[in-house]
Amino acid sequence: MRMPLSPRKALTLLEVIFSMAIFMLSMVAIWQLVALGSDRALEVRQQARTSMRCQAKLDELISGAEALNSSNYTNFSDEANKDLQWKVDANSTETGLYTVKVAVKADLGGGRVIESQLSRMILDPKIRGSNSDQPNPQPPSNPTVDQPTPAANAPAPTQPQGPAPVPQGQGKGKGKGKGKG
Repeated sequence: MRMPLSPRKALTLLEVIFSMAIFMLSMVAIWQLVALGSDRALEVRQQARTSMRCQAKLDELISGAEALNSSNYTNFSDEANKDLQWKVDANSTETGLYTVKVAVKADLGGGRVIESQLSRMILDPKIRGSNSDQPNPQPPSNPTVDQPTPAANAPAPTQPQGPAPVPQGQGKGKGKGKGKG
C-alpha cells in the first residue's frame, strides 16, 4: 500500500535554475533600458545647452557685441562651455540688412554630434544705433513764424465705431434695470 503524497516542503533544483535564468534575462533588459535612458538624458541636456548658447550668440550679434562676420567653428571662451563650438554665416542681402545663421555644436564622442542652428534677418547694429548714442540737437525754432498746431489741421471727428449703445431699459436679459424688458 502506498502512502498518500505529502505536501512539498521545498523547490527542486530545476525550478531554481529556471527562475534564476528568467531573473538574469530581465536584469539585462532593465540594464539596457537604464543605459539607453541615461544616453537620451545626456543628449537632451546637450541639446538644451547648444540651443541656449546659440540664442545667446545670436543676441550678441544683434546687439553689436560680436561683429557680423562669417566664421568657422570656434570654441567658446568661457570655461563652462569649452566643449561647445560655434560658427556664424552672415550674408548681406541689402545695405545694412544681414541674413545671419548661427550654429552651435557639441561632440558627444563616438561620432555623435548635437547641433543647434538659428537663422534670422537683422539690421547692422552700426547703422541701427543704440541707446547709448547721443541724440541729434534740435535746430532752434523761429518764434516769429507762426506754425500751425496739429489740432488746427486735424480732420473733423468721426462717429465712433462699434455697436450703438443700447438705451437703458431696452436691453435683453433679466437684469435689475429700471426699464421693462
